[in-house]
Amino acid sequence: MKIKYDYCKIAPHQNKYIVEYGHSTYKGYALSSPIKVADRAFSTEKKAVRFAKKIVPVECIKKEGK
Repeated sequence: MKIKYDYCKIAPHQNKYIVEYGHSTYKGYALSSPIKVADRAFSTEKKAVRFAKKIVPVECIKKEGK
């Protein structure tokens, strides 16, 4: 996959890990709240992080605790 998003959040939810991704900038300007494009669910945190690294730069990944 090609890196085309600049916002990603990984959050645990009912024995799954939800990866939300989208855009936090538009034409070079930072948005006050990011635009969520989609989300995906994974069974383990390792799988969620692996997917997130494919679609966003590593410094854009944010993890939430339980």
